[in-house]
Amino acid sequence: MKVLLVQPDYQRKGLSPEELSKRLLPSYPLILLSEILAKAGHPTRVLDAWSNWILSGKGVENDLLVGAQKLLEKESYDLVGISVYTPLRKEAVELARLVEKISPGAKIVFGGPHPSRLWHTLLESDQGNLDFIIKGGAEQSLPQLADNLEGRGVARFRVPGLAWKGEGVEVRSNSNPVINLDLAGQPVVNFNDYFADAGADRIDRAYLVTTRGCKRWCNYCSQLWKKALYHPPDRAVEEARRLIVDFHAGELVIYDDCLGMNPAHSSEIFQKISRFNNSARLIGISHFQFLQKDWLEHFKNAGGYGLMIGIESGSGKLRRKMNNYIEDQTICQGIELVRSLGIKIGIYVIVGFPTETAEDLGKTRELLEMIAPEQVIATVYDLKPGDMMVEFGIKSQMIRESDYLNLSRRLINYMTETELKQAAGAAEWLENKFTKELLLKDTDPAGWILGLDQATREQMTQKAARDIAP
Repeated sequence: MKVLLVQPDYQRKGLSPEELSKRLLPSYPLILLSEILAKAGHPTRVLDAWSNWILSGKGVENDLLVGAQKLLEKESYDLVGISVYTPLRKEAVELARLVEKISPGAKIVFGGPHPSRLWHTLLESDQGNLDFIIKGGAEQSLPQLADNLEGRGVARFRVPGLAWKGEGVEVRSNSNPVINLDLAGQPVVNFNDYFADAGADRIDRAYLVTTRGCKRWCNYCSQLWKKALYHPPDRAVEEARRLIVDFHAGELVIYDDCLGMNPAHSSEIFQKISRFNNSARLIGISHFQFLQKDWLEHFKNAGGYGLMIGIESGSGKLRRKMNNYIEDQTICQGIELVRSLGIKIGIYVIVGFPTETAEDLGKTRELLEMIAPEQVIATVYDLKPGDMMVEFGIKSQMIRESDYLNLSRRLINYMTETELKQAAGAAEWLENKFTKELLLKDTDPAGWILGLDQATREQMTQKAARDIAP
């Protein structure tokens, strides 16, 4: 069975080829799935933002609908899997409709955090002409589904985490989302077929993960796991070696949910990477409560250049409401530790969390002034399917699951349109005010994500400057 796996992205226009080459990253999860499928006898191709840009001629625009259409018209695929994140659900649905139009015989399966929570609503709505949804990890379920569609392997009702529409309008599901994965049994990702399909032999930037999940219960996160799973260190190291040595990646982003959850695990990985890495800089993503000197020293010695850490808000009161309370003292100690090792600092903040006030935003500004980070990434608060605030909103009838079927609104939250624009303006003002160097380049301004025109974005950032600045 021939399979196409697609990771949607925003339609990017007006950027230079140099900007796009630095911004776009291969989709590590889909490349992993493609190699698992190939090993099970199902030839698989991955189309993500980076490979689409390469295939499209490395131009100034990048639209996956264009690349997907070329592939679908050139080759016939039996199964098309689309990974769905909530802000990109519109692009995912458009891709599914394109598949249905060009290859009406192909089966379509959605996976990822968004459909894992909203599987029933999506299947019932017929949005995107879906055949299947895989809830949670797909490493076991997707090959079994492909086997089943070929008439072999396990029966459909035994495929873990699978949901589909039965006869008539009945929506069926086999189990809860799959979260207990055997990471030790997964193959080392070699990336060979992915780069060969894209027609490239090197890459500027790439990413991998060394852990899955997080032990924390922050109520703004859609992370389904609420537990930590760890890739075998030797496997993570070999994947890093492949990207750095064989494909000449000059930068490697460790996109763990929280790097350093297991300090010994992180230390071992970075100790081994330091033995061969003398060219690529590493960017990590962690949490203040996971910062420890031992693993950070190994991270630095392995090429560690920058670390992204979330404070979310300068207001301790708001951090408590986020179920992510960090003492100001812990933040200060963490910053001192990271700085003492010569590692640059990026800070995540959230704007527009319920009950946030101008005073709270002022405290965020004050804390950022004290930290003096190299980069700030400010996002507008949104309700991601799977987080606790979604369940609260549905039970209190403040939102409905059907709200996520509205493809014209990128983010779902409790804000009015005016409040949403103001939050985007505050987020962009914080980023512009405090960013001196882009440690993490694959991010987008809040106003751009929401589709606001440039005049509105400028108007909102000017308002934010008046409201937040002293």
